[in-house]
Amino acid sequence: MAYIEMRHCYKRYTAGEVEVIANNDINFEINKGELVIILGASGAGKSTILNILGGMDTVSEGVIHHQSERHFRDVCRSLYIFK
Repeated sequence: MAYIEMRHCYKRYTAGEVEVIANNDINFEINKGELVIILGASGAGKSTILNILGGMDTVSEGVIHHQSERHFRDVCRSLYIFK
């Protein structure tokens, strides 16, 4: 079982009458002890993924699983400060 798993996650924002899709069908799993790099162009949704994983934002649709919620959020917040 993965330590962290995102399945079919979407993040949508509404700006007036325009719907902005920040993340579209994100799927990945991370096993305990793995090093992960989130790489992409400016505006690709990297910070949105970190905000969601750190508990500072929510997905519009999809499922996130992790084995140790408290430990996971502490680690993500620490990493996010130094991004």
